Amino acid sequence: MTEEPMQHGPGYYERLAQEDAKRRGLSSEEYGVYKGSVGSAVPPVNSASGLLIISIVLTVIMVGVTVGIGFLVAQSLGLIEPTPGDANLDPVMWFFVLVFYVFPVWSWVYYVRERRAQKLRMSRGLPKNLS
Repeated sequence: MTEEPMQHGPGYYERLAQEDAKRRGLSSEEYGVYKGSVGSAVPPVNSASGLLIISIVLTVIMVGVTVGIGFLVAQSLGLIEPTPGDANLDPVMWFFVLVFYVFPVWSWVYYVRERRAQKLRMSRGLPKNLS
């Protein structure tokens, strides 16, 4: 009986993470975020410190975007004098800006998950980072 390959779809990477954790003798909580590179063109960042840096950078970028949107709103309300050539955000732009707010939140969730896993591994005397 041959094992059929996993199908891509909802939960695909979660299943890969669970299988990798089982191979390493770890629980899902000790494993953290997915450590493999299936579906990735570049090696993934999966250490807590790497995820922290990514989360901070994404947060700083989105704070800058938020400040820029604040200026646009202030200009549209007449609180700040608009300069020639300034554009207003149309509904499509608002949609994409709101969608991009998901990425910093997602990165912080991954950071917290990996940091908890790192603490659990260290308490068992296992390596801090898994490769």
